[in-house]
Amino acid sequence: MKLFKFKTLLLMLITSITTFAQSELIYSKSFDTNSSTTAIFNLENTTVAIEESKDNKIHFDYRIEFSNYSKKEVKSFLDNIKVEATMFENNITLKANSATKVAKTAYSLDSPFGLTLGSGFFKTDSIKQKIMRKTKDSIIKLINNESFNNTFLKNLKVLDNDKNEKPVDFSKAKMYKSNFVIKLPKNVALNINAKESQITLRNDMTNKLSVDLKKGFLKAKTLSNDYNKVKTQNADFKANGIVGGNYDFINVASGLIGSVDQVIINSELSKIQIGEIRKNNLITDFNSEYWFYNWSSDFELFDLYSQYSTIHYFYPESDYSLKVVGNNTVNYIGKTKIVMQPSRNDEKFNMMERKVRGEGVFAGAINFDIVDGVIYSYSDSFIKNKN
Repeated sequence: MKLFKFKTLLLMLITSITTFAQSELIYSKSFDTNSSTTAIFNLENTTVAIEESKDNKIHFDYRIEFSNYSKKEVKSFLDNIKVEATMFENNITLKANSATKVAKTAYSLDSPFGLTLGSGFFKTDSIKQKIMRKTKDSIIKLINNESFNNTFLKNLKVLDNDKNEKPVDFSKAKMYKSNFVIKLPKNVALNINAKESQITLRNDMTNKLSVDLKKGFLKAKTLSNDYNKVKTQNADFKANGIVGGNYDFINVASGLIGSVDQVIINSELSKIQIGEIRKNNLITDFNSEYWFYNWSSDFELFDLYSQYSTIHYFYPESDYSLKVVGNNTVNYIGKTKIVMQPSRNDEKFNMMERKVRGEGVFAGAINFDIVDGVIYSYSDSFIKNKN
């Protein structure tokens, strides 16, 4: 049993709940655009959803729904939010911030004697489990999965003065739901500077996109533009696919990408799973953990340069070549362990090489250049202790 020893618990979750009693319009405005219009969104402590505009206008619509809040509490909440959009010389600038974080959905629960979660919610199992190769579709399913939040709420209990567990009556809890929707035409180049913000891109985007996000998360469908520049720091990144562009991931605790295609990634201290490697990708990494599950039949070239990294990769199903160079690196191939120690002048060695076999279609070349790292190679599945 997990006990929360505080009177009030504020839950900021992405989930659904029944009805809300009071709806407040925070901001609503529209602007005409043309093929040379640009937009800058400056966000702090804000949750936004960006979707495609069908009428060549940018539309801002921000509403918050409240349940079980007094009028005074609603006013105090809204007083902390500042939103303004302006247009100057064909550039649209949005400034949206709040003194406190505004999540998509939040619940405030009063429990004088504490809250608890059932022991099954945090259940751990030390038994070895078989983990299968994940498909691109399964990664995308994980991106859109909200079952954790729903399971958390179902397992949450309040305690009475005798420490007895009782279900939470959410109909009596204070709740709010933020709905800030921005409709953006395809022709508008977008620059986002954000802190402590949750950004969802609801449609496939071909817009030129520049993002600098510190804390929060960025969730997207497919981002396709060779000039995209996206940087996330201490923030989660989840996308069905990324095509073209440069991506910087720093301290990304949860990175899920359905597929990468002609992408340059620079990363540090992150955990990133990629469902499918497509054409011509380059990753440069420091001290991260990567999972490469699948390779397209024409991925052509994949280069990885890393230090202090842990790499998990499954073999391509089509014919391919593989070359692994490095030093002070451990390479696990099934039950075989290959250790390459450093030389005095930090010379790199050829740790492993697989030449093209000439069987079927040649998919591409994989090149790993890894120092002070660990590589795990798998076929269809592998055994791992669940911690």
